[in-house]
Amino acid sequence: MIRDFPRSRGRSTAQPVGRPRLVPLAGLILLFLVASCHLGEVAPEPPAPAPDRVAMDGPALADGPEDRDADRMDEAARLLTQGEDALNRDDPGTALSRSREVANRFADVPGTLQARWLEARAHGAMEEWEEAAVAVEAYLDRGPATSEARAEGLLFRARARISGSLDGAIESLFDLPEDGPTEVMDQGEELAENAASRLDLSALRDLVAEAPPHPRIYPVFQVELSVRRALLGDEAGSREMAEAALELSPGDRTAERARALREGRVDDLGLAMVSVGAVFSEGGPPSLRNLSSEIRSGVEVALTEAEQSGHPVRFEVLDDQASSSRVTDLVRQLEASGAAGVIGPLEVDGLRSAAGARQGTLPIISPTARMVPDGASGVFSLAGVDPGSTRTLARLARNAGVRNVIILHPRTEEMQEEARFFRTAFEEAGGSVTRTLMYAPGTTNFAEPFEEVVRLAPQGLVLLLPGEDVELVATQVAYFGVDDLDITILGNDAWTSEQVLQHVSPRHTDGVLSVSSRGGSGPYGPEWERFVERYEDQFRRTLRSPVPALGYDAARLLLHASREGGGTPEGTARALEAIRDFPGATGVLSVENGRLQRSFIPVRIQNRRAVPYNP
Repeated sequence: MIRDFPRSRGRSTAQPVGRPRLVPLAGLILLFLVASCHLGEVAPEPPAPAPDRVAMDGPALADGPEDRDADRMDEAARLLTQGEDALNRDDPGTALSRSREVANRFADVPGTLQARWLEARAHGAMEEWEEAAVAVEAYLDRGPATSEARAEGLLFRARARISGSLDGAIESLFDLPEDGPTEVMDQGEELAENAASRLDLSALRDLVAEAPPHPRIYPVFQVELSVRRALLGDEAGSREMAEAALELSPGDRTAERARALREGRVDDLGLAMVSVGAVFSEGGPPSLRNLSSEIRSGVEVALTEAEQSGHPVRFEVLDDQASSSRVTDLVRQLEASGAAGVIGPLEVDGLRSAAGARQGTLPIISPTARMVPDGASGVFSLAGVDPGSTRTLARLARNAGVRNVIILHPRTEEMQEEARFFRTAFEEAGGSVTRTLMYAPGTTNFAEPFEEVVRLAPQGLVLLLPGEDVELVATQVAYFGVDDLDITILGNDAWTSEQVLQHVSPRHTDGVLSVSSRGGSGPYGPEWERFVERYEDQFRRTLRSPVPALGYDAARLLLHASREGGGTPEGTARALEAIRDFPGATGVLSVENGRLQRSFIPVRIQNRRAVPYNP
């Protein structure tokens, strides 16, 4: 107890009014010493209560006859008590030492199985999970004294396996007794929720399909799958899974989440996520339905990656039924819901409607539209005419010494735009375009344009073609005598597509100068191999088409920009404009002058390969 500071007992000396009473220096020192002595007097702490003595219940560590000598039982109990006390004082090293001493000296004494339990928890406190799992397994094999003790041991085994990423980690949760103590089951449910959140989608689907219906543990994984389905836009599947979880006996938290999902209240789950919308043609004609399905699968791979990296996304898919008139209402619906951006529509007319429907700056990325509306800011396409391709092709032509060219292309809107881009870039580089020849889509005989090429005899012939026309046009170049001229044949990036390289005879393509977005980084882009692996793992099927990669890249671009821009449409739009050298599955992507472009390199086609070419 700290005593009151002592008052002076000396005789008072009168002092003039208004002046302080002075105390001699020696007196001050004495007062300070006395005060220090009194202030330092603290009542001694009462001794800590002795730890509760461990009851020697349960079997011995060793098989065989038990040693019931009272002194030895007392000594084993004393060591175990010391170990438990050390563990409670955050001294797992001492606890482990006591458990080993009991195992070495008293293995045949009844109740010493508890040394294994002490050993397991001591290893766990030191995060030595493999050793902890071995010890608790030995403890469980010999049989704890009570059902409560066994339930605690099973819970610890699950925790050790999960924490140590050991085999059978999640499976061990399903070994918990269905009627275990409330505290044990609550902790088991919490472990299950943490484990479920770290599973990738395919593993989670498999687990829900194969795991036993444990009334407390199984619903946790059902609810997690319901969350994933909701985030991927599968509202019906999400509700169905949530309803199935509620039919068992989930804990309070799991039941609350399941009810929110059943009622479509994903926002109530408290997930920190951005919202992304999509406008596909899932109710359109068969060709568009198939295209929508492929694009959506690629988007789902990107969304699953985002979730696993700690950035869950709410994904809402709306169906335009292949009607551009419906797109206006759908885009405004997504804009009103707070979407950071939109993936789709898939066709040019729908994209134009979407661009015009916006009330603000909602960014839109179409994976497949061949054209982007003129003057529409924040509207992009991964399959649109790419100025980067024609710019690289024009530079290649000039570097190869070609000063004048004739351009041949079909009379379609996108190819006319591609021809304009090439002409501008070629003329800026000092070249000239002698003539631009066009043919009607569906043309099969190219005698007239090729006779004109032979008559004018340019240094170069630029064939800007869609992939499906390359073989038809290429086979007639030689037939009509064009390659008899001293002429350089140049082709757009369609000539280096996998389809053309593999299916058009090399005798029609060898020597053609072209451009490629692959750049030696993979069949399509630097992230292609990773995308294929993720796709096939998630859907458990072989990827047979590059089309889903367009959805994957569209989603990844939008998600990257939404994170950079704070999840708002305005911020996302600004971040998209700043995209440079983004590694995609379909190429290295940048936004330049309001257009989404890939990086291209000049190539020469030789023996079904696009070989880098530097004239």
